[in-house]
Amino acid sequence: MKPINILEALLYAAGDEGLSQKQLTQILELTPESLSQLVDSYEARGLTIQQYGDTYVLTTPKEAAQYIEQLVEQESQMKLSQAAMEALSIIAYNQPLTRSDIEMIRGINSDGAVKTLIARGLVEAKSEPTSRSQQLYTTDLFLNVFGIKHLDELPTTEEEDEEIEAFFSNLVNQKGDNNE
Repeated sequence: MKPINILEALLYAAGDEGLSQKQLTQILELTPESLSQLVDSYEARGLTIQQYGDTYVLTTPKEAAQYIEQLVEQESQMKLSQAAMEALSIIAYNQPLTRSDIEMIRGINSDGAVKTLIARGLVEAKSEPTSRSQQLYTTDLFLNVFGIKHLDELPTTEEEDEEIEAFFSNLVNQKGDNNE
């Protein structure tokens, strides 16, 4: 079997989680450079390989976005509330932080919003030896949903407030704005 076909099979089997560069280079016995070349050479009619952070994911091409957005809009379970969106933006810009930190910033209990974000795979809670509370971080899926490779691609406060609002409202528009 050709390495490109093995790569495709591995990423398909991994699903939305994808696989890290380290996992792929070990399994395929490749250097990171060879893996990058292999990914660049991948061609399929309805799929593409994207890199988000250190993770590679088998996904759909940008040209299919309008059709996938229609499908996502039909999935009411994917909707995020305004509270969840606020919590997500707070976590994205201030991570790591605790649920208490989010409540302090928002001024309201945010447990439901955080639970929704964790259930959707956009946020994960990790135990840190330096803290008694779990620390919240965005996930590679968060990067995938927003179409960015690294958190440093998030809009900054140096940019227009409207641009930051538009960036985060993009997820609300794709996923809906009701229900947590």
